[in-house]
Amino acid sequence: MKTKLKSIFLLTTVLLTVLPLQQISAETSENIENNNHPMGYYTGGYRTPEMKRARASAPSNLTSNDSSLPRKDAIDIASYQSWMTQSDFNQLKAQGVKTVIIKLTEGTYYQNPYAKSHIQMARNAGLNIATYHFAIFGNTSNQTSANNAATNEATYYANMAKSLGLTNSTVMIEDAEYSGTASGVWNQASQNFTNRLKNQGYSNIRYYASKSWVESKIINPTTFGNKNMWVAQYLYGKPSNTNLQNTQYGAWQYTSQMYFTNFSAQKPIDTNIDYGNIFKAPAASTTHQEVYRMYNPNSGEHFYTTNSYEATQLSKTGWHHEGIGWESPLTKNNPVYRLYNKNGGYHFYTLNNNEKNKLVSLGWRYEGVSFYTGGNSSIYRSYNPNNGMHNYTLNSYEHTQLVKFGWKNEGTAWKVK
Repeated sequence: MKTKLKSIFLLTTVLLTVLPLQQISAETSENIENNNHPMGYYTGGYRTPEMKRARASAPSNLTSNDSSLPRKDAIDIASYQSWMTQSDFNQLKAQGVKTVIIKLTEGTYYQNPYAKSHIQMARNAGLNIATYHFAIFGNTSNQTSANNAATNEATYYANMAKSLGLTNSTVMIEDAEYSGTASGVWNQASQNFTNRLKNQGYSNIRYYASKSWVESKIINPTTFGNKNMWVAQYLYGKPSNTNLQNTQYGAWQYTSQMYFTNFSAQKPIDTNIDYGNIFKAPAASTTHQEVYRMYNPNSGEHFYTTNSYEATQLSKTGWHHEGIGWESPLTKNNPVYRLYNKNGGYHFYTLNNNEKNKLVSLGWRYEGVSFYTGGNSSIYRSYNPNNGMHNYTLNSYEHTQLVKFGWKNEGTAWKVK
């Protein structure tokens, strides 16, 4: 009998050492969909019967008013936090949280239906916003397939961010934990994911993974940068602000079991300490301004403006806010002129003063200088012979695709940052 009890004790100890506590609460775990996973679903492991019987050695439930804990710099949420109200976001701000990290997408098949409302409530509370994508990368061990899947997922993620009006400075995070994709393909596929996001205009990219994945270099911190790594590790017992872990990385997700006080529901939330301020977008440039890109789904026109009020008013009348097209210098050199075709109902932009004057002579309305140019990156111009409209983009892939669909390649319109 003693031998049997000893064996059970040893088994329990081994399981507690190898398998961290599953991060999903009991009431939520039964409702996880196969095509929608919250952050930490695989990273957290699963509760075993032995672990349930050994609560004293498992990660602790934490409360936000415990001053002995690490800082509560950021929380991450998904559709499973659909219960959160504006009051909850206000409480996060009041209790020291700086950033809310919101799931946007998973694979190429899922978009978080609560992302828009979560973003708005976070903004209303004065919280910084970052986003994440739950990566699948093809559910494969084949490197080529994983690379292609990663590229497609990055496009899907970026398109969702643009549809929500998230600027190019937004921090975008690859959630790397899906166990169905082989460990050997993650590094190269993640580089493809990164390159496509940058190609889409999003360059502030971070990487979330378990400590074991980072240490075994499934996601190699040497490749992506230690300070760009967001590491998940749930300690057994209660973490302490006098014994911080994973300080060599950018951030540490130290619990999935934080209960914030004065909340509308008593449900746990993932909580993180942000060592390197990696979830906050860089400060606004003092030398450049953002050029907003809008899309009219009725006419097919893209419209570009540095005037945020103008962009907001258009979005209220049915235009889609597609985020930031590029950044324009504040110095008043090399102006780009804006003209309007009264017959066609669309705009045209040109750096060429002679081209501007010619169009005015043909009846186009001159609307002044739209923005200025200068830099090393090309803005590509293409022409649609079917409707007379032009497209301007920093995205070479977008430009190439339009040309394949019959648009005329008109080369580089001008240069920007």
